[in-house]
Amino acid sequence: MTQDELSVRKAIADVELIRRVLDQADHKTAKAGLFGVTLTANIVLQGLALTSAILLVAIELFSGGALTHLLMLGGQSPELRLVGIGIIASILAGLVILLYFVIWRAAQHSGEEFNSYVVRNFRYARLLSYLSDLMMKFGAVALVMLAGHPEWIAPLLLAFTGDYLVQGRLFTLPTRMAVILGAICIGAGFFQFIAGLEQLLVPLIVFSVIACISTGRLIRLRRQQSHEAT
Repeated sequence: MTQDELSVRKAIADVELIRRVLDQADHKTAKAGLFGVTLTANIVLQGLALTSAILLVAIELFSGGALTHLLMLGGQSPELRLVGIGIIASILAGLVILLYFVIWRAAQHSGEEFNSYVVRNFRYARLLSYLSDLMMKFGAVALVMLAGHPEWIAPLLLAFTGDYLVQGRLFTLPTRMAVILGAICIGAGFFQFIAGLEQLLVPLIVFSVIACISTGRLIRLRRQQSHEAT
């Protein structure tokens, strides 16, 4: 075996070792940060997101696509566009307030200063970072509405879900699973855009399924911790 072949094999072995160490560190960090009040706060936040998504799915299904229809109507009227943007802004503001209220209560129960608690347990929710991310997403949706292309909203929502998965925001999933699901969501959003599919049902169902997987994983972890405590 030549020296070059030995070097290549050693490099591959080193990369594999690094990957295993990172996987173990990621698993230990995630597991260590999810216990007690922090775990409960994550379950509450993701449970609320799941409930909201399921409610929207039910409305869209049983109303024959009323949400999509209203969205398309908004693209035909400048007044309705502004109303739609205002509604989206109000919903986002309410979600942000609810998010930080739940985290604030969790910090109080933990007896820890709010900023330190956020940095340690909810790094994705650091105020400027999270608000900047939401503002960019809201800006994209608002521009699409103002441009009169509401049919692009559904693909954007799929892409946003994929972005949250890749960034590790909101959902609590293993890194590899989150990246794979994120790539699938972004790819699905691109396909929906190319195919000209405007239905909101697709991104709502995808979000609901991912939120269900993430919430179920947290509930299972909570049961395991309760079992170990007893």
